[in-house]
Amino acid sequence: MRFREIIRDYFTFTRNERIGLTILLFLILVAFAANQLVFYFEKPGKADQEKFKQLLAMLEQKQENERARFRLRGSLFHFNPNTIDSLALDSLQLPFYVKKNLLAYRAKGGRFYADADFRKIYGMNDSVFEAIKPYLQLDKRKPTIYASERKPEQPLSSILEPGVKEPARPAIQPIEINAATAAELKTLYGIGDVLSSRIIKYRDLLGGFSTLEQLHEVYGLKPETIENILPYLKLDTGQVKQINVNFAEPDELARHPYVSWDAAKAIVDFRSGNGFMNDLQAIRLNKLMSEEEFQKIYPYLKTKN
Repeated sequence: MRFREIIRDYFTFTRNERIGLTILLFLILVAFAANQLVFYFEKPGKADQEKFKQLLAMLEQKQENERARFRLRGSLFHFNPNTIDSLALDSLQLPFYVKKNLLAYRAKGGRFYADADFRKIYGMNDSVFEAIKPYLQLDKRKPTIYASERKPEQPLSSILEPGVKEPARPAIQPIEINAATAAELKTLYGIGDVLSSRIIKYRDLLGGFSTLEQLHEVYGLKPETIENILPYLKLDTGQVKQINVNFAEPDELARHPYVSWDAAKAIVDFRSGNGFMNDLQAIRLNKLMSEEEFQKIYPYLKTKN
């Protein structure tokens, strides 16, 4: 009997409660029906094709204005990176830091003889280089004529009066380029204060010349001047300063004109992950730099003290 009382107490409604539940159910049904009727009778608005076209034209015009403003910042034109002045360089469409580093490289005596030389500018990336590459106009390097290939000069005796002896010529001692002072370099024909200073600065930047051909990389030193002074120069490669790749930090490596920051970082990262290098060929075999870069920097690197 107790169970029936519990059921009656919880599931039996009074008259007022039954009326309230009925009204509540009615309101729920009305709200549900109204919600469905709104979607049934609502008609979608027609798309205004003209307004859409006008909006599309406005967006296209805005994009064109942005492109025009970008073009006004600079333009691409044919230029020689060895001779372009700062004013013309400023109007060239290149990142500011690339222009700055180009001028700094030239100020240190650097020159560009191949497209790959221009790619090595600090801050240059592949996309910028590919865009600018067709506009590069580089000087063609004249072949160097060494002393053994020079045509003999007309002997003085052939133009002297008969019976007049040719005066004795003073012996000229060749100058060792890696130890020469500015005063010694100025004794060479065509070398003055400015060029002697540039030769020494670039020599110090390299760590010494490994070949006399590198004189072509000295800013302002003309090929014909180099041709004239080569017979009076000698080279001691034993004085070339080498960098130990097993201990050098990226900054030290990247200070060398032949090493880009990316290559310096790649060498140090490879060393950190694989241990000390026993052979410099590891740089080439693991493509830590290009083949051309490796051949140029090879005389300036070492793996042991």
